[in-house]
Amino acid sequence: METQVKSISGGVKGQASLPDAVFGATGPGGVLWESVRCYLANQRQGNACTKTRSEVSGTGKKPHRQKHTGRARVGSRRSPIFRGGGVVFGPRPRDYGYELPKKIRRRALCLALSERQAKGDVTIVEDFDLPAPKTKEMAKVLAGLGLSGSVLLLVGEVSPNLKRASGNIPGLTVAASSRTSPYAVIKHKHVVVTESGLANLVKTLGAA
Repeated sequence: METQVKSISGGVKGQASLPDAVFGATGPGGVLWESVRCYLANQRQGNACTKTRSEVSGTGKKPHRQKHTGRARVGSRRSPIFRGGGVVFGPRPRDYGYELPKKIRRRALCLALSERQAKGDVTIVEDFDLPAPKTKEMAKVLAGLGLSGSVLLLVGEVSPNLKRASGNIPGLTVAASSRTSPYAVIKHKHVVVTESGLANLVKTLGAA
């Protein structure tokens, strides 16, 4: 499919071809769901931790004698039945991350991009760099393209000026197109792809 390539001022610079394999893909939604689930699982720190009865502080003395008190048999104040005692089956540090096959990851990214393209939320722009690492320079580019809200800008390579200028703009994420994820694509309302970013996407996902 053909689409317009815009300049950073909002004008039309030319035409670009969007491969159907990347921007017109169809398939089961479960692939995209599993990819997002995997991404979020890999972001978890997994450092929640509770202390067992062997780790909490407290005396090791037997609270009362074994027999002839009318009370239950107890051997330690660190038992889970007491206030301040250990926790039974509480969370322990663990790794929640896992990996998906490369073909599944690429397929999910194609489905996410295709969904955004079908809604008209994908914009192709010319390659550009900012003259200075200033927030107002990046804001001027977004204003020229008529974009507001959450925006994902996919470029061929993130320059230092572009990285610093975009850091203080709420809702804007700048990333190399070769390192983006399906979660980032569906999380943002608008997806802006530079010409070099598009070339990298087609090279990576064309055979997905």
